[in-house]
Parts: sequence; structure tokens; C-alpha cells
Amino acid sequence: MLDWIDKNKKHDRELKKAISEKQQLYHRVFDGEDGQAVLEDLKRRCFVKTTTYDPDAMKMGINEGRRSIYVYITNLIEMELKEMLEDLTR
Repeated sequence: MLDWIDKNKKHDRELKKAISEKQQLYHRVFDGEDGQAVLEDLKRRCFVKTTTYDPDAMKMGINEGRRSIYVYITNLIEMELKEMLEDLTR
């Protein structure tokens, strides 16, 4: 039983480290002036302030996919580690 608990604790530590490293990477990439300019460009191109609706279901799916990437990036930048872990365990 203790072996299983130890493995879970190790897995949790490794998961937290991986998330933290990824979050730090995204912060480094998007934190500066250039990164903010890229985010602004993505915001315009990724249906952040407009609907993804298109009468063609395929195009609408593509539009929603573009939007989801922007949402993923901004959530990763803005989320706290605790929130990210909760999100992963849902």
C-alpha cells in the first residue's frame, strides 16, 4: 500500500514540475513586447472577439479550433499551478 502512495506522490511531483516548466516557458515567450504583439495578432485571427459561426460546419470547426488554441495559450499564461492541476484531474 505504501509503495502505491509513494508512486502517486512521485507522479504528483513530476506532474507539478512539468506543468510549472511549461507555464514558465509560455510566460517567457509571451511576456515581453514581442510576445504581447503576437498575442494581439492571434486575438484578431482566432475569433476571440467574434463568433466562430459559419454555415459550413467544416469551416466552423476550423474556426473553433483556431479559437481554442488562443484560449489554451492565454489560460496557460494566466492560470495558477493549483488551477492547472485541478483542470487536469477533471
